[in-house]
Amino acid sequence: MNRTFKTLVFWFFIVFTAWFLWQSVRSKPANASVSEIEYSAFISQAEAGKIAGVTVTGTHIDGEYRDGKGTFQLTGPSNPAVYLGILQDMGVEIRFRDAQTNSLPLQLLGTWAPLILLGALWFLMIRQMRRRNAPPNAMGGTVDPSGGLR
Repeated sequence: MNRTFKTLVFWFFIVFTAWFLWQSVRSKPANASVSEIEYSAFISQAEAGKIAGVTVTGTHIDGEYRDGKGTFQLTGPSNPAVYLGILQDMGVEIRFRDAQTNSLPLQLLGTWAPLILLGALWFLMIRQMRRRNAPPNAMGGTVDPSGGLR
């Protein structure tokens, strides 16, 4: 392959890796109508009858207000019996969902993929720098710093 093509592929890889990392670490766009509330505010609003329905997923609670002014979310206690009595007494619609747990390979991929990509990028950059700095030999190639010919 010629040198220009290799350089273009190298820079495409750098741009793609930077874009991928940006997509993986950027925060999700915040929805204006979803607000994070405190547990004490959740209980007081439930007792006041301002909550129409909730969806409980593990300790995460998503809910909607009775007056239609949006939704809320919060992290509640691990024992839902603490607040279920209040919600039932006020006629709140209660839904439960299973907590989604990712499989181990997906968790490892999500955790290690950015680090592996950064390591590969670092390896390619160091290799490119060694090739540029290697002195030419008598046969027209370059001498690898480890002693081999390229």
